[in-house]
Amino acid sequence: MDEKHGQPAEQEQARREYEREAELVRRALAGDRDAKTRIVLEHRDNVYNLALKLTGSADEAESVLQDTFLNVFEKLDRFRGESRIGTWIHRVATNAALMRMRARKNRYFVPIAEDPAEEDENSADGSRVLPSVDLNPLELTLNEELKRKLNEGIASLPPHLRTAFVLKDLEGLSMAEIAERLGKTVSAIKADLHRARVKLRAQLAEFAEGT
Repeated sequence: MDEKHGQPAEQEQARREYEREAELVRRALAGDRDAKTRIVLEHRDNVYNLALKLTGSADEAESVLQDTFLNVFEKLDRFRGESRIGTWIHRVATNAALMRMRARKNRYFVPIAEDPAEEDENSADGSRVLPSVDLNPLELTLNEELKRKLNEGIASLPPHLRTAFVLKDLEGLSMAEIAERLGKTVSAIKADLHRARVKLRAQLAEFAEGT
């Protein structure tokens, strides 16, 4: 399909999706349980996966999932339709996860000496965290172990570093979006992201050296 004809088709599909979501919201606000169920079914996996990345706990992720949709339907009348409802639910889920993380927070982070200036918008790529390894057939068998070590590493980060890493490198938000969502400056987010990457690189480099 050429670009000339493909773009209007994509725009029409997007328009229909916005209309479908607007109708779901209208029905949910009117008390339609089927509409509420549909909203939950369409977005629960994304919410759970985000919560699991942020909290590092399946139990906490389940709690965040419940908190999120309780908040969604409690505040649904505030949704103005200026973005996709999934984007709005993502914000609600992030806030719910952060509330849980702050409630259990009992550690403080000591800054490291490296310069975080390199962590700009264009260099924000989760692949930079991974150690440089040329995979041979034997090493390919270690991929699952490497993923496990990465997940363990993310879970071990202090909450504010984990949040910056997950929202930027895993969820793909911009620095400005993360700063607005967390009530921090862009410079502070860059510093947190840099520190998170340094810690993860160190952990994964140790794993690569030991294999």
